[in-house]
Amino acid sequence: MANPRAKTNGNGHEAADALSSFLQSPATNGFLVSQKLAAEATRFWARRMRAYADQMETLTKCADAGQMLEAQRSFIERMQEDYAKESSQFSELISQARDQEQQKAREA
Repeated sequence: MANPRAKTNGNGHEAADALSSFLQSPATNGFLVSQKLAAEATRFWARRMRAYADQMETLTKCADAGQMLEAQRSFIERMQEDYAKESSQFSELISQARDQEQQKAREA
């Protein structure tokens, strides 16, 4: 149920527009889906804030530039992994909601 304007609005946010359109669809329980997405986002940001706090502690223990560089490299790798994993989590939540709505439509 993609937003037909999503391809033509030129704002560069086509995926967000399509998600918004999907959540606003009468067939979708948008409130429940949005709550699941909000809960997942909250868990993710809590994990990321903890990672930032851990990084600050790690940096205070660095004795030289080499250790600091290694700490930063590890932090950035972890951040990339976290964001990739979170992207998959959001995709899975949205796919589940879409699949449930398609199942309801078939049963109706």
